[in-house]
Amino acid sequence: MDISHLLTSHAINMQASLVRELLHYSQQPDILSLAGGLPDEKLMPAYPALAQLTDSRQYGASEGEKGLREIIARLVEERGLHVTPDNVLVTNGSQQGLDIISRLILDENSTILTEQPTYLAACQVFKLQGAKVQGVPSDSEGMSVSALRNAIENANPKAVYLIPNFQNPTGHCYSLKRRKDIAALLDEKGVLLIEDDPYRDLCYEEVDLTPITALLKQAPWLYMGSFSKVLWPGLRTGYVVSSVEFSSHLVKIKQAIDLHTNRLGQNMIAVFVASEMFPAHIAKLQQSYKEKRDAMSKALVAELGDRVEFNIPAGGMFFWLTLPDGVSSKQVMTEALEKKVLVLPGTPFFPNKHSQEDAFLRLSFARLSLEEIQQAIHILSGVIRRSMV
Repeated sequence: MDISHLLTSHAINMQASLVRELLHYSQQPDILSLAGGLPDEKLMPAYPALAQLTDSRQYGASEGEKGLREIIARLVEERGLHVTPDNVLVTNGSQQGLDIISRLILDENSTILTEQPTYLAACQVFKLQGAKVQGVPSDSEGMSVSALRNAIENANPKAVYLIPNFQNPTGHCYSLKRRKDIAALLDEKGVLLIEDDPYRDLCYEEVDLTPITALLKQAPWLYMGSFSKVLWPGLRTGYVVSSVEFSSHLVKIKQAIDLHTNRLGQNMIAVFVASEMFPAHIAKLQQSYKEKRDAMSKALVAELGDRVEFNIPAGGMFFWLTLPDGVSSKQVMTEALEKKVLVLPGTPFFPNKHSQEDAFLRLSFARLSLEEIQQAIHILSGVIRRSMV
């Protein structure tokens, strides 16, 4: 049956996420997956006992459980954001936060600026609202300030979407100077900042993690975070913190979408984050993921030498690999999968066409063991070397 006449133009034109399309492969026990940004299940703590939790059987508040919102407000206060629990909205993962924000600010043909490359699922959400996504060139210190100024002055954007800490997919961490310069520009132009900060706790080196939001003096802002990368992603719990002008509007959209986020999951996270176990758990994650990062870096150098280029990320989950000239990331993905190694080509991370978009791979080191990382990189390197012939 042809149902195209029943669908919106946005639904018809929407592209599936390559990450989600490939995820079913990663569930197969014989696949070594370097593709998705999945945490290591072996490092996830046990759930708190039900007896420790408040009663979650009844419907709850749309903005989220009070105890969890108080905890989130304290966490972001430590990062330099001066808010109250009333400025916190608990969401079904940070992905729903993006959806709610998009419904709030984006109209048909609105323009939103992002890094180039950027988180591909954010682009999906923005485009679903009919927005135009315009990528702005970035380097190892963050989005280019001069390019951002030019884009603001020419595109009249509704907002700028940034991932300053261990950016997805590049792994770059913005320098403090770049953060300050971007904040000053957004203040000057009065442009809304949407800051996405899901990886900040996965930090392995001494780098500045100051939210750009905390440096703003007058520009409007929305700040997003998530517990999925450090606790239990299956519970789908994230949050949006906003300046007071946005709070009631965000809650009304949340009410219309799903009433509220799962109360049991919220209470489980609140109990664990408030406990003495949470800091020790974060330290354990940092140590383990740093070892995995170092193992991947060492394996790439040993197997490929100077045939590829990459920076060692100071945190997060990803390496952004530049392939040798003439080697296609999509072809590497196809051939590696035949050998039971799953990788993600760089192409879908570019919101706009880029001459080199097929020259990159995003590799995740989080989920595999040290031995599996070495094995996967050995197989992947063989595919890359053969592609150079």
